[in-house]
Amino acid sequence: MPANATIYLIRHAEKPDSGPGLSPAGQARAAAYAQYLQEQTDPAGKSITWNYLFASQDSDNSDRPELTITPLAQELKLAINCTYKDKDYQELADHIQRHAKDRYASSNILICWHHGEILELAQAMGAAPATLPATSDWPVHWPDTVFGWLLKVYYKQDGTLHHGETQAINERLMPDDTAAPVYNQ
Repeated sequence: MPANATIYLIRHAEKPDSGPGLSPAGQARAAAYAQYLQEQTDPAGKSITWNYLFASQDSDNSDRPELTITPLAQELKLAINCTYKDKDYQELADHIQRHAKDRYASSNILICWHHGEILELAQAMGAAPATLPATSDWPVHWPDTVFGWLLKVYYKQDGTLHHGETQAINERLMPDDTAAPVYNQ
């Protein structure tokens, strides 16, 4: 994977009872992400700069990943790459790997995906639950009702996973972000 890079993964914001968009709670989360994600820091405590934004491709059933990070993209004046379908997470991981040296080295990448494949996407990028220490708080399952987790995947200078820094956190961004991950222990 890219040397000295960090990939952040989030689930799309809350969905409505019907339709492909965001519920009012989801719209509130998307707006809150615009500030929250700009406040993220690296392991040394230094503010990060976002370099690339990805969201799973819109479908008949969901535009939520792109809508979730659109407020952030607008503030940062960054395009959102929506090339890859939700089930094509391996293709996204392969793309990042293929361009590890010429494009993504030393960058901060945000990926917004559907919860059904987000842990598989992380694993395709080297963050397998069985290889991470218990201190990573890495979930082994992502429940349907949980929207407030942030997965941080760090890579060393040689492009290998930094196991000691890779972690999952409960964002506590919204009032209902109380579910703790089912950690890899």
